[in-house]
Amino acid sequence: MRRVIRPAEEEMGGVLSTALFSAVWYCAICGTILKSGFQISMFLFLVAGLLPLCQTVNIVRRALFYRKQRTDAIAFGNRCRGRIVGVTRQDVPYYSSGEHRRLRYRRYYYLEVEMTDPDTGISTRIRSQGYRRPVHRYLGSDRVTVYTDRSGWKHYLEDFQWKEHKNDPDIFDYPREFEEVHLESGRLSQIIFVVILLLMILNVFIQR
Repeated sequence: MRRVIRPAEEEMGGVLSTALFSAVWYCAICGTILKSGFQISMFLFLVAGLLPLCQTVNIVRRALFYRKQRTDAIAFGNRCRGRIVGVTRQDVPYYSSGEHRRLRYRRYYYLEVEMTDPDTGISTRIRSQGYRRPVHRYLGSDRVTVYTDRSGWKHYLEDFQWKEHKNDPDIFDYPREFEEVHLESGRLSQIIFVVILLLMILNVFIQR
């Protein structure tokens, strides 16, 4: 299976699970309405179900926008080989939503890449887009392909060479650090989602 780790701006994680969750959510509400009739309190649940759908639409539109930019750079931009020479970690602050806004941090990993122009032989160093996952931990080689868009400002990395086994040595001898589990990825989150989905489906049939 081909591994794909996308930059944060191109991620579309959690979209399918949110869509399925919303479908079951509205099935449960419709079942309640058919059984007990429509009540004013049900209007709140109908509107509440739209919130995750709106967020999902924004996530999809944003990811498709940046993925199209990558596709255009690959199709119409310049291509050259590059070598990953380092990794930069950055914690970006943001405020959580809700009544009690708290300062939190999102961690991003940036790959420092040295690329050489095949025509002039001049080497330059660029920085990749930010990744939510420590992508360098999954690489078996420091060689990549760099695509530069027609403006010359944005660079995209392709043709990563992934590790064949999890315990293969890293390309950099950096100290390991805790890797956060994101809700849109990981086996644990998938199990939690399946359990919640099954409970909601069971509730729909019980109401009937």
